[in-house]
Amino acid sequence: MDSVDAAAETQSRPQEQKRAAVEGSVKKRKPIRPSVSRSDIYVTREPRKFKAQVNRARKLLLDRSFPSITIHGLGAAIPQAIKIANVVKASLSDQMTMDVTTDTVNVYDDVVPEDPCGDIVTQVRQNSAIHIKMALPDKLKILISTKR
Repeated sequence: MDSVDAAAETQSRPQEQKRAAVEGSVKKRKPIRPSVSRSDIYVTREPRKFKAQVNRARKLLLDRSFPSITIHGLGAAIPQAIKIANVVKASLSDQMTMDVTTDTVNVYDDVVPEDPCGDIVTQVRQNSAIHIKMALPDKLKILISTKR
């Protein structure tokens, strides 16, 4: 392919749309969560909460006898959510089933203009999410319930 063909190919591709330049400060809203159940664990990026989240997952499965739990991670917290799920699974001798789904979530930002007379504008952006459903096999559930 010569340079003329390469130039023609790049011109024929649709241009990628980029977000408009922001005039003001951006205030990120908290993401909208679906209805929350007791067996849901929402993971953050904070490393100091890692051990507490692992302990909560184990407690829900073993002590509280939930049939399954769901670990949710959004954006930069996805690796942390995967790590928590792997640690919980390893602590139970890999005797768990894991069902992993990924998703794209709309998150909203408010753009506050520098001009006090300007209106606040809302921007929508997309962020990746992961949902890891973990469940104990039936034989292990029976074993745990008989030990009580």
